[in-house]
Formats: sequence, structure tokens, C-alpha cells
Amino acid sequence: MDNSRTLLPAGIAAAVLGLLIMIPVLLMTMGNQAQPAHAGCVPTGGSTGGIPEQYRQAVTDAATDAGVPTALVAAQIQAESGWNPEARSPAGAQGIAQFRSDTWEAYGAGADPFDPLAGIAALGRYLKAIRAEVQHLGTTEAERIDLSLAAYNAGPGAVLQHRGIPPFPETQDYVRKINQRAQLDFSADCTPLGGAVLGELNTGTWAHPLPGGILTSGFGFRGCVAGVQCNEFVSTHRGLDFSTGGGATVLAPADMRVTSVGSNQYQGDYIVGRMTEEPGLVFQFHHCAPDSHQVGQGDTVAAGTALCTEGSSGNSARAHLHFQINAPDADDSRPTYTHALDPFPLLTQKGIAL
Repeated sequence: MDNSRTLLPAGIAAAVLGLLIMIPVLLMTMGNQAQPAHAGCVPTGGSTGGIPEQYRQAVTDAATDAGVPTALVAAQIQAESGWNPEARSPAGAQGIAQFRSDTWEAYGAGADPFDPLAGIAALGRYLKAIRAEVQHLGTTEAERIDLSLAAYNAGPGAVLQHRGIPPFPETQDYVRKINQRAQLDFSADCTPLGGAVLGELNTGTWAHPLPGGILTSGFGFRGCVAGVQCNEFVSTHRGLDFSTGGGATVLAPADMRVTSVGSNQYQGDYIVGRMTEEPGLVFQFHHCAPDSHQVGQGDTVAAGTALCTEGSSGNSARAHLHFQINAPDADDSRPTYTHALDPFPLLTQKGIAL
């Protein structure tokens, strides 16, 4: 995506799709509309994301149904109709989401095509359907979103046929403009759709999560630890602790997508991520130095990418990294202590000296 803060070579971001049977597509009417001017990445939507108040919940619900960011749905509606529920096109598209009659029959659930809430809900159902057809061609969330946008504009058949974004100028321009509009007009913090992609993915090698760090605490029962609040999670350790004494950079051990970034009383400043490749292990990094996060939720990062700085935030007596690996079926939306696996044999298997 040319508008995201990507550090990938251009070829890696080019995987997308096409199908043998063209699904009727929704018309793109944004091509002739003037684009707003921006000084750098300053979103015009503000804290509300720029979505008209009467449609915010409907847009959020549609995005949740489709499994895409809210900003994407908002950007598409802005492009299709400018939020006008009475919009019509010369080609016969109708309503706030500009459905043609045959596509509306399939996704409109029998409602009036000029009912804006029904139109937004139908857009969510349509996006969910075409996303399911093409998402297997993408390796990152950003790529899967681009594929979905391409399928929306050119049809899933075209994406599957070309195994990526079809070489149609209109479709390529549509993907670029929706990404740009979503980030600049419907994001409160300039987050690109699908997050950023940092580094070269699929290297096949793992990195030490804290290079130069000494293993100070192993996995399993260890009893209470001096200087920290003792509870069952402290006494039975769910990960490995590494320490350099403070200030070292915490790295992603493998290609992963950042699924949660935050801070709380126990884990301090933390990062959670899931491997982008099988088996999809979940990684947790606890006790980062405050305000040292170098990645955000939704970012896809390569092995060896800097995540944060080793610190002692949260329930910690000294600067260190608590590194945890959870099984693939673990919750990746927040730090947890369930489904934890011993990282030692896994890291050793990957050639990491401990």
C-alpha cells in the first residue's frame, strides 16, 4: 500500500486475487471527486473518525460483520455516495452504498435500497462474502484488505484469476484511494488499514527476544520473588525472564502481527502478537519501559523488528523482559496466563542460544 508506513520491498505487498464468475460490483463514483488536501498525516476525522453521527453504529456493526476496519467501510460509503441515502448512478446503482439491483437482491435482505441503515448493513454482508473468497491470497492483514477492496471493485473472479490485485488501472486506483481516504479522513490517529508492515517477512529464522539478555528465571514453579507482589502467577512462571540490566531493545522473535499494545498494573507496558505463519503461536512481551513502544496494534513485523525497550514497568522489581509463548488457541487480544508453553525448548529448537 503506497500510503502506509511500509518498509517492505514493493513486490511483497502485491499478492491479490480473481474468480471465474464475476459478482456484480458496486460502482465506484469517487474517481472524479476532489481529494481533500492534507499537511502530512493529519486525519480530518478527529476523534469521531469523520463518520456522520447517525450512521456511526451502523458502520461499526457492518465493519465487525465483515471483519474489516471501521475506517474502510466509512471510506467506501464516502466514495460511493458521499453519505447520500438517495444517491443514484447512471448505471443503476442506488442508495448510500450504491448497490445495483442484482447485487442488492442477494445482500439487501429484502429491505428498501434507499434505507441507509439497510444499505450499510448490506455493505457489511457483501464485504464479508468477497473477503472470504480472496483473503487466502494475502499473508498480512494489509494485503487481505487490499485484496478485498480489489474484489469489491473488479469482482472476486478477477482477483482469483490474477492471484492478486488485477492489472486494471481503475481497480489499482480504487485500492489506493480507499486506503488513503480511510487513513486520512476516517482514522483518529492516522493508522493505515491493516496496520503497517515492518521489515522483510518470511525469513525463516528466529531472533532472540532480548539480544544480550541473561536468562534470569525459567518456566514453571519458582515460588515468590523478592520485591514483587506474590501471587499464583508470580510463583508459577508462565514464561522466561531475560535481563541486560535495562535499556536493551526487545525484538520480535518471528514474523508476527501485533494484536494488542497497552499497559496495566501487572504486566506493565506490554505487547502481544501472533505469528503470521503456522502454527500461529502467540507471543507476549511484558515490562517494557514506559512510552517505548515502537509498534502499534495491527502492525505486521518481521523477525528481529524492534518492539520496545527493556524496562521494569508493572509488577517488576528490576529491568527485564518477561517473554511468554502461548498456544495457537490462546486469546491474543490481551495478556493472559492461560495456554502458556515453555519457551525454552522452542527457542532452542530455532537456534537461539539461551
